[in-house]
Amino acid sequence: MAGLGPRPAKGYRVVLLGSVAVGKTALATQFACGSFPEQCEPSVEELFSKVIEVNAAPALLEIVDTVGAEHLVTLKDLYIKNSDGFVVLYSVCSEASFEAVRPLRERMGRLRGPKAVPLVLVGTKADLDAERQVLTARGRALAREWRCPFLEVTAKSKLMVDQVFTQVVREVEALAPPEERAPALPTHAQDTWPSERFIG
Repeated sequence: MAGLGPRPAKGYRVVLLGSVAVGKTALATQFACGSFPEQCEPSVEELFSKVIEVNAAPALLEIVDTVGAEHLVTLKDLYIKNSDGFVVLYSVCSEASFEAVRPLRERMGRLRGPKAVPLVLVGTKADLDAERQVLTARGRALAREWRCPFLEVTAKSKLMVDQVFTQVVREVEALAPPEERAPALPTHAQDTWPSERFIG
């Protein structure tokens, strides 16, 4: 039938937040490029984009990897205020990175005020069990407290990484006002909340 072309993709800006060396760039590169970077040169920010399908609806994701912006407070605050969704990361091999996510979440709440904070909590480097410092149960408990999805992943697995960003879109849609939601997303979009664990 004439006039029924592909549905335009709805855009989402998603910011990756977390301590240095938790795997933000590896996650973004695997998602957008389908590859795992063995070495990463830090910069202030990296931008990635990709169209995916979430519950039969196309979604254009702009991924902001804060990389070297950890110490640029004004820049990070701008990301938090003006983005649609967030991936908050810690490394399961770093107790310090896990402790750092709580003040980060509190800062997000202060900066966004009454605006919803659609986020997914992600424990990275889940394939490195011999180096683990943060038990899965602690990440799951924090996600229940924050009422958000929780995933443990390795950025070496494309399947795991894609699931992270699918969950972010679902969170954004679930918390959006009805008039701003993308069509065709079911009401049970949070069917994996509050936690999942992916180990390759």
